[in-house]
This record gives sequence, C-alpha cells and structure tokens, in this order.
Amino acid sequence: MGEKNNRNFWSYLLLVSGGILILLPLLYTVLSSFKTTKQIMDNFFAWPDPWTLDNYKRLFSDGIGDYFLNSTIVTILSIVVVMIFVPMAAYSIARNMSKKKAYSIMYLLLILGIFVPFQVIMIPITVMMSKLGWANIWGLVLLYLTYVIPQTLFLYVGYIKMSIPEGLDEAAQIDGANKFTTYFKIIFPMLKPMHATTLIINALWFWNDFMLPLLILNKDSKLWTLPLFQYNYTGQYFNDYGPSFASYVIGIITITIVYLIFQKNIIAGMSNGAVK
Repeated sequence: MGEKNNRNFWSYLLLVSGGILILLPLLYTVLSSFKTTKQIMDNFFAWPDPWTLDNYKRLFSDGIGDYFLNSTIVTILSIVVVMIFVPMAAYSIARNMSKKKAYSIMYLLLILGIFVPFQVIMIPITVMMSKLGWANIWGLVLLYLTYVIPQTLFLYVGYIKMSIPEGLDEAAQIDGANKFTTYFKIIFPMLKPMHATTLIINALWFWNDFMLPLLILNKDSKLWTLPLFQYNYTGQYFNDYGPSFASYVIGIITITIVYLIFQKNIIAGMSNGAVK
C-alpha cells in the first residue's frame, strides 16, 4: 500500500505541475488581451484594471477578420481533401496489401515520407510552387495533402486491418453491393473514430502552421493566414503587446472548440490505428 500511495503521489504531483505549466501561460495570455500595453509593461501578472476590449476592436479594424477567414478556408479545404482521398486509398491498400505485392510496395513508398525532414525539401518546394504559379491557397492545400498522406495513411490502414473485418466486404458483395457502395455505405461510416483523430491532428497543424504559409503565401498580404498575420503584425507593432495577445487568443479559441467537439474519439482512433 505504501508503494502504491507513493506512486499515486508522484502521479498527482506531475499532473498538477503539468497543468500549471500549461494553464498558467494560457491564463495570462487571455488576461493580457484585456489590458493596455502600459498595464502589461507595468505589471504583467496583474489582473486587468480596468478591463478593455480596445485590443480586439483594433484587431478587427486592422483586418484580422480577413486573415481569420483565409485560415478557415485553408483548414476546411485541406481537411475535406484529406478526408476524401486518404481513407479511400487506405481501404484499398489494407484490403489488398496481403494479396498483391504492388500494394505493399506502394504503401511502404507512401509512408516513407514520414522520415523525410521538411528542411530537406523546403527550398525545392518553394521554387517549384513559384515556377508552377501555385503560390496561392490552392497550392498550399495541395502541399498539406502531400505532407499528411504518410502519417494519416499509416493510421487508417492500421485501423482498418485491426477493427474492420473483411467479412463485412464479403457480406456486402453477397447482397449485391459493389466496391464503391461497400466503401461509402459500410466502411466509411465505421471509420468515425479515425476520422475524428485525423481531423483534430491535421486541423491543429493546418490552423497553426506558420512555415508553409510563410514560404507559399507571404508575397501577397491578401492571402496571409492568421499565423502569418500575427507574425507580421507583431513585427510591425513590436512594442504594442495588447493587440498581439488578443490575436493569440482568437487563434487559440477556435481550434480549442474543434478539439473539444471531437476529442472523445481521439484515443480510440489513435490506439487502434497505430497497432500495425
């Protein structure tokens, strides 16, 4: 009992310590968004006195709504494209890789992208997209699809092999369903936990990503995503902390809401999808 209580004590201590390290900076980020820059400089840890919405009003007058919309469009388009193509490819590979060697080779080639550092291909990708005239939102969506295929395909294939028996396909074929009907009517709905996992993991990246938008969209300020706006805004008004903190809060709240909606299915999807 003493050893068990000791383990519980250290577990609770680590949990509380981790919670403080995560929540405390978040709390002061939110509080600082309601303070003037002078109040932040005078005492960063003090509560707003008085509370003010001027930082948010200034952000919207400076056009943050347009950049928020750009981030929303990029994130939604990227998620939709990923959710259409990757599960379909994963289903085909999972059902055929043990029967046909070509599918196994294709699968291995696709997941090898996990081991390619972004820094290695960063400059070639930028030059290529510029030469092709794809340095825009559509080009960025295409790049996101390319980069998420290895990890997302790996999770989907593992989930299908572990959680969806091939007997369902055979039963559907006996009832007269073709491959497309089987996939869209039976398999795709059963992938709900993995859909939720994929959505939140990728949406977090798409929404918060800075490097790819910097390389692809930074030439045209009208195409900036929210992280790009925050970067350039902070650089332009380096000593004006109030609006900067307000912009961080706007970015945090949106993706937090998405996470809270889908977080129930994440653990099941991750654990089953990563087994194989």
